[in-house]
Amino acid sequence: MIGRAQWIVAAMVLALVGGCHRPRHAAEPSATYPPPAPYGGYPAHSWGYPQPYGGHGPWGSPPPGHGTGPAAGPAAGGSGQGATAGMRAAAFAQSMQGRPYCWGGTGPECFDCSGLTYAAWRAAGKTIPRTSADQREKLAPVAMASLQPGDILWRPGHVGIYVGHGWVIHAPRKGEPVRSQPAQSYREAYRP
Repeated sequence: MIGRAQWIVAAMVLALVGGCHRPRHAAEPSATYPPPAPYGGYPAHSWGYPQPYGGHGPWGSPPPGHGTGPAAGPAAGGSGQGATAGMRAAAFAQSMQGRPYCWGGTGPECFDCSGLTYAAWRAAGKTIPRTSADQREKLAPVAMASLQPGDILWRPGHVGIYVGHGWVIHAPRKGEPVRSQPAQSYREAYRP
């Protein structure tokens, strides 16, 4: 049987050698890894997703048109002469980043997810169905490996506009503005 003095000695030894937890080696991730993403609407770390735009190390670069550079970046191809309707839709979606979410919104003041895709294609000169369910049902499916700027990406209950290089512009939910995110969470794609 262990006496009171032995318990005190055991507790002191544990405290001196680092407590109950195994010491962490400097190369191991800490409880705070990954570091929180900086504000800006795009993730700071790729989490196994290819780094867009030649990102270095664990930190990626923002999608075109986000942060610095023109609103219609190289992935979208801009909205000038020679741009396809998909490129124009993607450029429109990029230019709407930062606008607030509102249920049923088709812009330009605020958008919901399918309202953004609807408005982007309308700005590109083509009318598509208004709701995400109708967009999924009535537009032509596209293989995820064959995405082009302007394609509508779908996941249950949500859509966004593909802008190229693995990025989507979408209107996430109430309280969050239109912003970019990696396309990896989307399951299906449709082309107007």
